[in-house]
Formats: sequence, structure tokens, C-alpha cells
Amino acid sequence: MSAANTYNYNLTFRSNSNKDRNNHSASYRYDVVDMEVFAHIKEQSENDNAVVREIYLSYFSETNILMNLISEYAKKCNYEKLRSTIHSLSGISATVGAKKIKEITKDIENELRRGNNKSALLLIPYLVISITELKKTINEMI
Repeated sequence: MSAANTYNYNLTFRSNSNKDRNNHSASYRYDVVDMEVFAHIKEQSENDNAVVREIYLSYFSETNILMNLISEYAKKCNYEKLRSTIHSLSGISATVGAKKIKEITKDIENELRRGNNKSALLLIPYLVISITELKKTINEMI
């Protein structure tokens, strides 16, 4: 069984309808964002949405750099550098409460440690989807 079939990240995007947004907003955000971490970031920034936005913009900028490296290392089958870069993404994701991204990076790291390189590579597209999902969620929250 491939890693893509083993892991279930529940990757779904919310509809633009107000009805759907009101009914599923809280559970959706919880899946994507660790709300305790988000609340802590808001508290530390004295509820200044501009500061919170800057924190997440910085995160997404760093994430973009790391994803470019991940793509490069995956293409070159450089699994040691891939694992190290995935680990870096995991760490910064935990810091900002990017829950789903943290889960996926942990799974990729585990697959790479086990030598299941092909399975690890199959999980990378889930990172791309989850980053997009996180951007949408954060934009709605601040």
C-alpha cells in the first residue's frame, strides 16, 4: 500500500457560500490551524492583526523557499537533504500552528527514515495543497 493511501489528511477546501462557512468553519480551522498556537500568537502580538499577518507572511515566504528546495531535492533523489529540509519545514510549521502541514512533514520524515523514499515522494503534493489551504484559512481569520 502506498503512503498516499495510508495517510488521510482530510484535504478539502471550504465552499465560498456563507451557509457552508458558518456550519463548518470551526472544525475546518482546527484541522488546518492549531487554534491554541494561533491564539498565543494573537495574544503575544497584543491582538494586532497587522503583526499577526506579518508573522504568517514571513512563514509563507520561508515555506516557499523550503518548498523549492524540497522539489529540487526530490527531483535529484537527494533524500538526506530532502529529509533535512522537510524537518526545517516541520519546525517552522509547528511554530505558527500549521497543524496539517506539521502532520504531513512528520509522515514524510518517517517514510524517509524507513527508506520508503517513493512513498515519501507521494506525500509531497499534499504539502502543496495544505499550504494553499492554510493561506486561505489564515486570510479568513485575520
